[in-house]
Amino acid sequence: MNRSSRFRWLPMALVVPAALLGRQLLMTIDSDRLTAVAAGASLVACFLACRRRRGLRLLSPAALYLVVFGLFHLGMALPWAVGFYDEKLPPWFLSNRLTPALALVALALACYLAGLLSAPSAAPLEPRAAPIYVNRLLFALGLAVYLAGCGMFLAGIQTFGGARFFDAGYAETYRLTAQFDPRLFGTSFTFVPIGLYLAAASFPGRWIALVVAISLVWVGGILFLGFRGYALIPGLVVLAVLDRRGYRVPAWAGGALVAAVLAAIPLTRLMRDQSVRQRSPARSWTQVRLLDGVVEMGGSLRPLVHTVAYVDGQSRRWGATYWQSLAAVWPNLSQRWGGGRYIPLDDLPPNHWLTAQAEPDMYRHHGGLGFSAVAEPYMNFGVAGVAAYFLALGALLVRADGPATARPVPLALWAVVLGPLLWTARNSFEIFFRPAVWGAALVLAAWCAAPLARSARWRPRLAPVLPPEPSCALEDAHARAGGL
Repeated sequence: MNRSSRFRWLPMALVVPAALLGRQLLMTIDSDRLTAVAAGASLVACFLACRRRRGLRLLSPAALYLVVFGLFHLGMALPWAVGFYDEKLPPWFLSNRLTPALALVALALACYLAGLLSAPSAAPLEPRAAPIYVNRLLFALGLAVYLAGCGMFLAGIQTFGGARFFDAGYAETYRLTAQFDPRLFGTSFTFVPIGLYLAAASFPGRWIALVVAISLVWVGGILFLGFRGYALIPGLVVLAVLDRRGYRVPAWAGGALVAAVLAAIPLTRLMRDQSVRQRSPARSWTQVRLLDGVVEMGGSLRPLVHTVAYVDGQSRRWGATYWQSLAAVWPNLSQRWGGGRYIPLDDLPPNHWLTAQAEPDMYRHHGGLGFSAVAEPYMNFGVAGVAAYFLALGALLVRADGPATARPVPLALWAVVLGPLLWTARNSFEIFFRPAVWGAALVLAAWCAAPLARSARWRPRLAPVLPPEPSCALEDAHARAGGL
């Protein structure tokens, strides 16, 4: 056993007990601002560990999850705690005790850090030095799944009455999904991202323009309709896959993209209460500030705040929410849509359980508050569940950036799991298992069909590798892969 292996578990042995003691200390001091700053310090430590200690790129799975998790849980609390933002704070933020929730966020981040540092080194492969693999069969399957998902989306709109959908606001859309059969419409949000991930992981170089175009069509269209999470998460994952294959976005373009996303979040909120026909970005643009996008994302701390208050003193779920989510993997294929049925409060999925108590009127109108990656292990297993979940998550995600994921099939598997996993940062596992399982099944189906594809001359090809150049622009990478 070498020296590094011998001391691999030392960060876990030191950080996790210290994090548990730190949480107890924060609960004793009971200062919302101090706890928010402590959670922010844990976030910075995790980010530095990703970048400096593990050498991971910003779009690697471990770093990307960390950014998404941090924005959703600290985007409001941290600017408020350090005095950057003190206006337009929602009533739930001002009227609830935040320390218990923020102390759990700090604990989660510290355990994530321990997992990052304790995992065996995966020797990340620099995308510029990596061979660029393609898989034409997987690419064709990705396009087919994408088109099938778009067809389901359009057919789903027709089940809502077509014109009625475009006359509805965002909240009204959820009422339509309860009144009419939503299966095609809802399934499209599963299959379109899967198609994008498969295509992005395997396209021949000359097809990059098509992959970028269909990604922008989906992200821009769904964002305009008001479904921000369903637009932004697939967009992030496609960027991560392209980055892993060596197609890097220039720094100036990356900065512009971040600014566009931060502007799009509040802009979408301002527009989506209007009907689709009446929405106009130009009219709402003057009311947008970039920090509002960060703060609005940070409102996802609310489910954790309420969950801690509701769960304490009640019995735990002991994993029942995860089994519930796993049981929903198989779709409802009955000929008739039966609509909703009565479910006792304690048996509701976490998002509905929370909304029914915190916002009964929203629940009656088929809306939801979302959930939290911290809240679900807490409601199932308490503080120990939060620590164990994030410790394992940090160790697993840092291993996902190893050299093996440069090839299309492992990279596609990586993407179809990462997409719904990022979504669980602000939701429950109810939204994870179905897209992850169906996406993995499609990738494995393509892999199993490889012998037949090879006999039909669909062989995966390997692009020639040129020496690294000073520039790492997307166009340079495209030019190197242009002969595929």
